[in-house]
Amino acid sequence: MKKVAIAFTVLPLVFAGAGYGAGTVLAPSLSETATNSEAAKAKPGAEKHADGYGDAKDAVQDPREDRTIVMLGQVTVPVEKARSISYVVADFALKITDPVIAAEYSDAVTAMRIRDSLLEEMQRTAEGPALRGVAIDSDALSRDLRQSLLAEYPGIEDVLFVSLFKRDIARL
Repeated sequence: MKKVAIAFTVLPLVFAGAGYGAGTVLAPSLSETATNSEAAKAKPGAEKHADGYGDAKDAVQDPREDRTIVMLGQVTVPVEKARSISYVVADFALKITDPVIAAEYSDAVTAMRIRDSLLEEMQRTAEGPALRGVAIDSDALSRDLRQSLLAEYPGIEDVLFVSLFKRDIARL
C-alpha cells in the first residue's frame, strides 16, 4: 500500500519536472516559429523576434517596394471612462524608406526607445476623444503617431499596426 501511495506522490512530480524541462528546451523554437508566422501574415517577407524587437539583420526589405519594415512590438494602453475601462492593444511596425536608417532603428535599444515614445503618445491620445469612441480610426492614429516621432526619428514613412484592438471592461 505504501508503494502505491509513494507512486502517486513521486510520479506526478517526476513527470511534471520532465514536462517543464522539455518545455524549456522546445519553447524557444516554437515561439520563434509562431512569431515568424504572425509577422509573415502581417507583411509578406517580414520576420520578428520572439521578444518583439529586431536586429539590424531583421529589418526586412520588401522586394515589391523600396521600403523596409521594422517590427517594434506590442503596447497596451488603458483608456478610463466613466463606466468602463478600455484596453487598447497595438502591435507596431515602422515603414522606412532608407535601409541604413531601418538598420539603425532595428537595433534592440533604439526599437525599445521608439516603442516607448509610441506608448507615451498613445497615453496622451487616450486622454482625448480619439480612443474613447466605439471604433478607433487607425489611419488618423497612425498619422498622429508618425508626426510625433518625426522630430526625434527622421526617415519614418508610416507607423503600421500589425494588430490593433480594444477591449472594454465594465467598472463595478
